[in-house]
Amino acid sequence: MKYSEIRKTKRYKNERAADGVALTRSAFQLLFVCIVLLFITVLILGLACPMVTFSKKSDHKLQYYSVVTMRADDWTKGDIVSVKTQNSITAGEILALEGENIVIGADKSRSVSCVQYEGKRYFSYEDLRNALKEPVVPEGCVLLNGDFTSSEQVSVGEIISRDYITGKVRFVLYPFSLFGRPADYLKK
Repeated sequence: MKYSEIRKTKRYKNERAADGVALTRSAFQLLFVCIVLLFITVLILGLACPMVTFSKKSDHKLQYYSVVTMRADDWTKGDIVSVKTQNSITAGEILALEGENIVIGADKSRSVSCVQYEGKRYFSYEDLRNALKEPVVPEGCVLLNGDFTSSEQVSVGEIISRDYITGKVRFVLYPFSLFGRPADYLKK
C-alpha cells in the first residue's frame, strides 16, 4: 500500500488523533509542572526575601515603589531599609547611625527640616535638646529620611529603634522602568 492510501485509512487517522491527544496532554502536563515550580519558587523567595511597597516624595509628587528586601544587620549610612512600625511596613534611607550628629537645616542632601522622635516633631536644636541631651542619634536608634514615609512638603527625619528595621532593600520590582535596579536608584 502506498503512503497516500495509508493516510486515508481509518486506523491511520485514529493513530494520528491519539498522537495529537498524547502530545497535547504532555504539553499541558509540562505547563502544569512549570506553573507549580514557579509558584514554589515565588513562595520560597517571598519567605526569604519579603517584598515591601511604600511611597516616596519626588519632585513634589508621590511615587509608589515595590522592592525586595533581605535580612541584614550590617547597616551603614545611606542604606535604604524596610521598617515595620505598629501600623505599616515602609522604607527609609539611613541618614545617621547611633551616636552621630543630627543635622537640622536647609541643606536637604545632608539634613532634615525637622526630626520626629517618640511621636513629637522638633524643628530646632533647642526643641530637640528638651527630648535628647545632645543632638545625636540615641543608642540603639537610627535617623531615617522621612521622604520615604511622608507626603508632606517638609523633609522629616524620624528617629526609630534599630529593632524596627526588618531588612535592607536590594532591588526594585516596581515601577517597571526601574525593575531589577539596585536600591541606589531610589535615592535619586
